[in-house]
Amino acid sequence: MAPDPLVRLDAVSKIFPGSIVGLDAVDLDIARGEFLTLLGPSGCGKTTSLRVIAGFESPSSGRVLLDGRDVTSLRPFDRPVNTVFQDYALFPHMDVAENVGFGLSLRKLSGAEQARRVGEALDMV
Repeated sequence: MAPDPLVRLDAVSKIFPGSIVGLDAVDLDIARGEFLTLLGPSGCGKTTSLRVIAGFESPSSGRVLLDGRDVTSLRPFDRPVNTVFQDYALFPHMDVAENVGFGLSLRKLSGAEQARRVGEALDMV
């Protein structure tokens, strides 16, 4: 495990009704600035992991840390996490750049700073 990850899943498990195991003691570190892709077959826990990080699902056990802070019990809107869903347009009336920059606009960043960060993010993909 990395010494100071931006995102850390620490032994995170998620058990759904019917004793269905969604995540089984997952340990994951994501470094600041790292570009990460979760790949795997359907049902392996990719989406569940992302939902736990964002706070849309609560883990059955384990901890979620963001920049060293335990956010396991925080609601989604209290976490410093932006989410872009698998469909490219969370908001279909917006273009790709507007969707990617939506979280930045909520933070009231200047238009120039938003454009810079959106450009950097889109350059990675």
